[in-house]
Amino acid sequence: MSTRYTKTISDDVSVPTGLEGTNVPDDFSLPSCTIEDIDRAFFNLFNEEIPFFYKLQKDTRRIPVIFATGERFAILRRKRPLRDNSGALILPLISMMRTTVTQDSTKGSMPGQNAPMVIKKRLSKDDVNYQRILNKDGLKNQDNVASPTHVLRDPGMYTAASGSIQSYSTKPGTVGTRRRQPVVGLRARQGQLLRNNIGRNIYEIITIPPTKFFTVTYEVTFWAQYTQQMNEMMMALMSSYQDNNQRTFRIESDKGYWFVAYVNADITSATNFDDFADNERLVRYSFNAEVPGYIINPDFTGAPVPFRSFTTSPDVVFEIIENKNDLQQTVVNGPPSGDPSKYILDDLDEWDSDYPADAIGGGHAIASSFDANLKKGVAVNNHKTVNVGGAVAGKSLVSSPKILTDPFTGKKYKDPLKARASTRKGETIFKDPNTGKINTDFEFLENLDM
Repeated sequence: MSTRYTKTISDDVSVPTGLEGTNVPDDFSLPSCTIEDIDRAFFNLFNEEIPFFYKLQKDTRRIPVIFATGERFAILRRKRPLRDNSGALILPLISMMRTTVTQDSTKGSMPGQNAPMVIKKRLSKDDVNYQRILNKDGLKNQDNVASPTHVLRDPGMYTAASGSIQSYSTKPGTVGTRRRQPVVGLRARQGQLLRNNIGRNIYEIITIPPTKFFTVTYEVTFWAQYTQQMNEMMMALMSSYQDNNQRTFRIESDKGYWFVAYVNADITSATNFDDFADNERLVRYSFNAEVPGYIINPDFTGAPVPFRSFTTSPDVVFEIIENKNDLQQTVVNGPPSGDPSKYILDDLDEWDSDYPADAIGGGHAIASSFDANLKKGVAVNNHKTVNVGGAVAGKSLVSSPKILTDPFTGKKYKDPLKARASTRKGETIFKDPNTGKINTDFEFLENLDM
């Protein structure tokens, strides 16, 4: 790969340039930002924004500003003033020349120089069809959105082992899906269907290559015949800085890109007071200014299109739904504890062990409630959720997703064991949250980390 333009395929061993692939968006454009934009922005600063004026008899006129190119550049390079067609000096005058372009940026460096930058994220064209399938608002009577009412279920063959098997079809002229429909939000139920509902969508992401930064140096010269005119020009310059503590200007191009111009401290005099007996009196002062710039979407001849488009995939699921009857324990962690006694045996912990933590803002309490069915009070663990650290105060919550069997009635129920309490003798008991009876499934209990 000689240049960034010759790298067309992404790999895992090199830094991406942002120009790999051919996935160029066909309906996106961005104005270019080049060296010429900085020249025009810097010229407009002196020609339009800084108040450079002089008086001619009773009229007030703006001091002309020229950007030296071609023949004018050669004349100003020799420190000679410009003349009009009749040979008279054009004074007062402000001239500027671009002297150097440095490929290093010592001021104003920004991120985005090593990897492609995301400049636009919008909804993809395919998102319309995807939203018809999702039907976030729960529309039921609209044919072009998916609804459970559009799906026809036809009973098929029946076997004792697998039960009833059904085949599905969609009503003619409607959109149907067998995927689980999302929960309709409160706003949609209240009829606020026109509000933004961004979440599960297909997005198009547009990137550009890393930005190239550089620095442009200009030489600005004030030309005048009188010292009073020169003083007014220098006062207009020094009193117009954007920041009173720095010599900077915020310059903006016609395309909307902006830069910062840094004016050097020295304003050097180059008058001809020593020999103006033979020549016309000339008052001249010069200074330099540096402008850090950047290149975006360069428009030179032969430049490739810098934009690349990527589309997100809303549903990529690799899952195996399997119930192994393992216990699920809620981790009770908050901010790290400041109690030294909790770190006594931390050198014996495993690498994935929970760190000693404190719960701030809530405590663990055991409250009693009256169960009308059992005709007695039942101890209930009251775990208060705290805000700091997202922790849950109190003991660890242990639950099991497996189906349990009531040892007294033989009935099976899906609710896991959640309530845990300790007696005064140090015994730990588990109670069914539905019936309040003590559970005796010791095969289940021996797997708990007590």
